[in-house]
Amino acid sequence: MQPAPTFTRRSLTIGRLTMAFSALGMVAATLVAYPYAERFSMGIQIASHLALPISAAFFKIGYVVRLASHHALGNISAG
Repeated sequence: MQPAPTFTRRSLTIGRLTMAFSALGMVAATLVAYPYAERFSMGIQIASHLALPISAAFFKIGYVVRLASHHALGNISAG
């Protein structure tokens, strides 16, 4: 039994959006944590350091969702 195409396409979009937003989060956290650290309080710096691996984990989850959606759509060569 194959999944419904609308659900698969929706999950493909969700995976792509998750990757995009987490990439933006990684860039923002990196900027706050390193080059502009002197402009932010210690609490914000700590939060940005913690946000880096969390956003990287969400990026990986989005990538896996994207790959699973491509597989369900029959696009086996998507990477």
